Amino acid sequence: MNSDIITDSDRGTPTDLQNILVNIASIGQNADRDTLIFTIDQSIEAIIVALLAEEDPTSPAPELTKTAASTMEFLEACAETDDEEFRAHIANRARELLAVLTSGKRPEAEPEPVDPSREVRHDVFEEAFADYFCDYIYSRLHEFHADQGDPSPAFILKPAFADRFVKAVREFVLPGMITNRRIRNMSDSVAQKNFHQAHFFKEFNKPEEENVVRLIWGGIMEDFRSALQDSEPVVDEKKTKPEKKKSGLLSGLKKKKEKSATKSAKTVAGSNEKADGFWKILQEGTKAGEYDAPLVEDFAIFAVLMDYYQEVIDENKDAIRQLLEQETGGEDDEMEREGREGGTRDWFYKMVPNLPPHLGELLVLWCFHNYKELFKPSIAKSFLAGQGTSDDARQRAVPFFFRWFNPEDYPDGDDNPFADEVKVIGGEDED
Repeated sequence: MNSDIITDSDRGTPTDLQNILVNIASIGQNADRDTLIFTIDQSIEAIIVALLAEEDPTSPAPELTKTAASTMEFLEACAETDDEEFRAHIANRARELLAVLTSGKRPEAEPEPVDPSREVRHDVFEEAFADYFCDYIYSRLHEFHADQGDPSPAFILKPAFADRFVKAVREFVLPGMITNRRIRNMSDSVAQKNFHQAHFFKEFNKPEEENVVRLIWGGIMEDFRSALQDSEPVVDEKKTKPEKKKSGLLSGLKKKKEKSATKSAKTVAGSNEKADGFWKILQEGTKAGEYDAPLVEDFAIFAVLMDYYQEVIDENKDAIRQLLEQETGGEDDEMEREGREGGTRDWFYKMVPNLPPHLGELLVLWCFHNYKELFKPSIAKSFLAGQGTSDDARQRAVPFFFRWFNPEDYPDGDDNPFADEVKVIGGEDED
């Protein structure tokens, strides 16, 4: 056989070994990576085919040996690139060529890396369901974690709360979920090969009307809320936030009436033991000073956690940061900035009614604590002021932002980019 000629099995046309390196060298310096990889792969494949056609691939004809050696030198030069992915590809092709030269055969193909989310780690449905549901719930709470050391006591921003919440779910929610008839039916329909994260997360992410797990979760959270509301003392949420003092006899009488309506806590035996156990774990974090005390009203968040989809959260976080950079970043020409101001405000006011319950206000709170260099207190004040013409109205509109953002904690002094719009959105101030 003439070692200077290779037959390309795909095209049936001869390839001159002398032209292989010429083809590689002919690629311009500005050639894109895909073109370079294609040419290198094609050339190496031609050399390997020629080597395997030799009587002894480990001792090929001189011309083929020379071509293979020159190609290896070229691959070594390519490995000096900063492109890690390209460098890894070149290294793999070099190892393949070297294996043929030393062993006379192609190396065995390495198995495709297993996607961790599709790795089966459980033999029993119930164990897989429990572990991945806890992972899923934690992933929802993780999206609201603030930087370590952030002074806010808001539990939603604290990793310690997520840890305790998942512990409470595992101990007091999952036993009831797994024995539910609909989950039992699900277990019968899932093959063991699908006991992996990707499958269960797909189930948990289904639209609400198709999501059996979401329905059961919401029902349990509502049952817990109702049981705790009947057994726990009534907490006046307004007392957790400074408010403007108002005079008048009716105001005083109202507060007195609310106080007299406070119920005493029942014993565990006289209430829902699962709800009490769940609540006790969450309150342990408060006693340890890890976060502020969750309120029974916070089940409004817990019940809809499964509606907080990852892609929606990511989209809004990215959009807010980009809008803040445009509006507060500043060395731009004043005329260019004028047309962009108000974009962040408009985005905020669309989020609150259009996203799942409370997700919009929680994202504003998260962005305030994580985009501190851009998200000035004046912007947060404007957002809050625009939610209504009184504290009561604002508290109804964004109860969690109202509770965890106190304007009095941030003295005036920074410029307010929304100053002209606040009255239009929020109406007249009630001083």
